[in-house]
Amino acid sequence: MSEMPTTRALFGFDVIGSSSNDDDQLDDVRQAADELVAEAFDHTGVDAGARVNYSGTGDGYLAAFPESSLPALIDAAHFLHGRLYMRNRRSLPAIRLRLAVHTAPIHVVDGDSFQRPMIELARLLDAAAVKDIVRRLADRRPVTVVTVLSAQAFRSAVQAGHTSRLVKHDFSPLVIANKEFEETSWVWVPGVVLDSLPPLTPPDPQPEPAEPTLAGGTQVINGGVQGTGFIGTNSGPIVNNYVGRKRP
Repeated sequence: MSEMPTTRALFGFDVIGSSSNDDDQLDDVRQAADELVAEAFDHTGVDAGARVNYSGTGDGYLAAFPESSLPALIDAAHFLHGRLYMRNRRSLPAIRLRLAVHTAPIHVVDGDSFQRPMIELARLLDAAAVKDIVRRLADRRPVTVVTVLSAQAFRSAVQAGHTSRLVKHDFSPLVIANKEFEETSWVWVPGVVLDSLPPLTPPDPQPEPAEPTLAGGTQVINGGVQGTGFIGTNSGPIVNNYVGRKRP
C-alpha cells in the first residue's frame, strides 16, 4: 500500500507575450520577472528556500511549496500588480505576468515532476480562457497580472479567509477546459469584473478564391492541370499557357 503524499501549495508563472520581445531582451525580461516574483515572495512571507519540484518553462517556472504558503502565494499576486505597474511606467519592455496557484498531494522528486497535480497547474497557467481575457483587455487598459486559482486553492485559502490582500469578492469564476483538465476555476484581474468584458469579435470570414479555368473544361488545381483534352494523365505542371493566343 503506497503512502499518501503530503499536500503542497503549487505555484506557476510565465511572462505574457514574452516571445514578442526582441531576441536581445529575452534574457533580461526573464531575469526581471524572476526577481519580481522573488521580491513578492519576500514581501508576503513565502519561503523561497522551501521550493521543491522546480520545473522551468522558458519564461517562468512551476514549483511546489509547503501547504502553509498557499495564502501567501495568492497574496503575492496583489503585491506584483502594484510593483509591475510602477516598474512598467519607468522601464521597457513592459512585463506582464500570468500566475497559477493550486494545491494537492504531491511527491517530492528531483528534477521535473510528471505528476497529475503539476500537470493540472500547467493547464491552469496555459489555459486559452485565461489568455482570452488578456486579449479582450488589450484595448481597454494595461494588464499587469492575471491570476488563476484552482477550485481547491480558492476553497482552501480564499473562501476559508486565510488570505490577507485578496478576498473572495476579488475573484470571478471561470470555466477552464484545457486538454484533459476541466473545472470552474477562479480568476483575479486587478480592477476588472469578467462579466463586464465584451466578447471577442471574430474576424469576418474571407470568401474562398475562385479556381481559374482553362478553355475546354480544363481546371488549374494547386499549380497543376486536371480535366479533358489531354493525352495521357490529365495532370502536371503548367509550363506555358497558349490558350487564346498564337504560338511564337
